[in-house]
Formats: sequence, structure tokens, C-alpha cells
Amino acid sequence: MTNARLWRGLAPYVFVAPALIFIAVFLYMPILFSVGLSFSDWNFISPDANFVGLENYRIVLTDTNFHAAARNTAVYTLILAPLQIIVPLLLARLLAGVARSKLGGFYKGALFVPTIIAFSIAGATWLWLYNPINGFLNAVLEGLGLSGIRWLEDPRFAIWSVSAVVFWKTFGLNMLLCLAALTSIPRDVVEAAKLDGAGALRMLWSIEIPLISPTLFFVTVTTVLGVMDDIVGAVDVMTGGGPIDATTNLLFYLYEKGLRFFQFGHASAVAVIVAAVVGVITWLQFRFLEQRVHYD
Repeated sequence: MTNARLWRGLAPYVFVAPALIFIAVFLYMPILFSVGLSFSDWNFISPDANFVGLENYRIVLTDTNFHAAARNTAVYTLILAPLQIIVPLLLARLLAGVARSKLGGFYKGALFVPTIIAFSIAGATWLWLYNPINGFLNAVLEGLGLSGIRWLEDPRFAIWSVSAVVFWKTFGLNMLLCLAALTSIPRDVVEAAKLDGAGALRMLWSIEIPLISPTLFFVTVTTVLGVMDDIVGAVDVMTGGGPIDATTNLLFYLYEKGLRFFQFGHASAVAVIVAAVVGVITWLQFRFLEQRVHYD
């Protein structure tokens, strides 16, 4: 009986042990290693890592390139986060009306295709579109009697051009999530609202958005957190962070420090700073947005 009672007590931990070991080895240990590395000077080649205290943080926080990356990250978030939430919701609302028709499947597929294309292919395609000499976009402008634009070479347009590519590449998933939530709304609720005279806008604002608020909350949190990561692929393929750091962001700056210049202490310091910022942003979203979510 004692052994049976002991097994019943240990059984749950035995079953979850593989997952816990996996998480510990591949998630928490790298995090702890990165935090420790942020206080040292190591280039990945030398067998020794010298302890330097907060020197890496001082260097990073006083680096003008880091300032440019942080500023651009904020701009990218302000540009992309609203677009990646509002536009997919509106598209999903339009698709909900034809979701069960033959055209519905075609529209969903056509709008979702960019999401599954690799950033290398998407970036190469848009590089041709943005080509200042014989690109499609400048050909259209010249056909309208306007002068061409150096989309990726002019700092005034570069960040907007990269943002357009990232939006085109990533909005499809949020659209499908919103569409799934909208089509799961009970039909009797929709019919009752229509009988009460609710128009399309009133229906969306007063009925549909409250009912799909858990999905919108999930989309908002993941979109705000994912902007930094989404930008890296486009920047790496299209601009390399230029011109004059006009398109870099914090994760691309981290990538350059660690994997291009082998300054792993600096890169780890950036990683810790980014993790702290992401943690604060996530806490703020849960603190102020979750109370507006209706789970009933």
C-alpha cells in the first residue's frame, strides 16, 4: 500500500518530467546562460569569458546604433500593430459573408498565401517591385507622370517600404483567426440584432467585437510582441538595416552584434533589455486589455 500510495503521488510528475526536462534544457538554461553572458566579454572563440559587470549594458545603452534600433522598433510597432489588427478584422468581416460560398475559399487562400511564403522569397519579389530603375512601382508612377522613388535607399521612405512588405507577409494569420471567431458566433444572436435594426457597423461594434474579444485579445498580444521578430527577415533580405540605420530594429541589432560581429556579451545584454521591455509590454496589455475581454 505504501508503494502504491507513493506511486500515485509521483505519477503526475513522472508523466510531465519529459516536458519539464525539455523546457528546462532548451528554454530556461539558455535564458540563464544569456543573462550570465551579458555580464562577460566573450567572442565565441576564446575559451575564457571575462567578467565585466555592467560594462556591456553601458556600451549598448550609449550606442547610437542601439538608439536608432530602439526608435525604429517603436515606429514599426506604431505602424504595423494597428494595421495587423484592424485590417485583418475588417477583411474577416467581409469574408464572413461569403465564407461558405465557392468564392470564399478562393479569397481566403489568396489572402493567406503571403503568410506561408518564406521571407527570402517575399523579400526578393519586393526588391524587384521596389527597384528604382526598372521596378514595377516606379513604372506605375512614371506612367502617371510622377517621378520615381528610391523606396529602399531613401531614409524617408525605407521604413515605410519595409513595413508594407511585413504587413503583406503577416496579416493573413490574424485574418483567419478573426474569421474563425466571427463564424462561430451563434446565428440566433446575429438574427436578433438584425431584427432590432442593427446595421453593419453597429453589428460589428456592439455585437461581434464583444463576442470575439478573447480572440482579439490574443491577436493583439501576439501581434504587438511579434512585430520585432517579423521585421528581421525583411530587413535582412532587403536593406541590411540601412540606409543609415533607417530600417534596423532591436532584434536585427542583436543579430548583428552576436552572429555577425561575435560580440556575444553585447548581444546578450541587448537580449536581456529586449526581454525586460517585452515583459513590461505584455504585463501592460494583460493589465489594461484583459478586463475588457468577455469570456462568456
